[in-house]
Amino acid sequence: MRNKNGPIVRTKAGTFKVDLPDDHRKILTNLIEELRTSLTNSNDDAALRRLFPTAYHNDPKKDAEYQRLMRDELLESRLAAIDTAIKVLTQENEITAEEIDAFSRSINSLRLVIGTALDIAESDYEKQNNSKHDGESNEDSSDGASDDDGQSVQKELYEYLGWLLEWTVSAQSSGL
Repeated sequence: MRNKNGPIVRTKAGTFKVDLPDDHRKILTNLIEELRTSLTNSNDDAALRRLFPTAYHNDPKKDAEYQRLMRDELLESRLAAIDTAIKVLTQENEITAEEIDAFSRSINSLRLVIGTALDIAESDYEKQNNSKHDGESNEDSSDGASDDDGQSVQKELYEYLGWLLEWTVSAQSSGL
């Protein structure tokens, strides 16, 4: 039975409940596993660049030093969050604040990677959402022929992850 409040809710006890259909759980688990594989097998994958952001935009030497010092720690943190997110997706139990935080970080990481692959900047996403709310069409002015099926699926997934992340953050902030 789906929760009428949304897919992620805070319980009265202060824990969280993830209420997703089994097929969504399986797809998310597979995607997060793929993210883990990409993170552990590549140091220079362009799609992962937003997961290891530039700290010093105007000083490549300082940025290289920062990356050298912090990349392993950031990678370790992302991999630990992935382990927790997979645990969350494979169980039906209520989860802790720490587990929902790791889950949201993994969903956000996945969304960032897909957004990078689609060449979507956060400002593009905000413009798109604002135009939806203003009643404008969300369609490109072109006939859509340039949008192949793979990219269309990625865009839908990007939107879904944004929706799921919004519910997660809302649940996290509901008890504050």
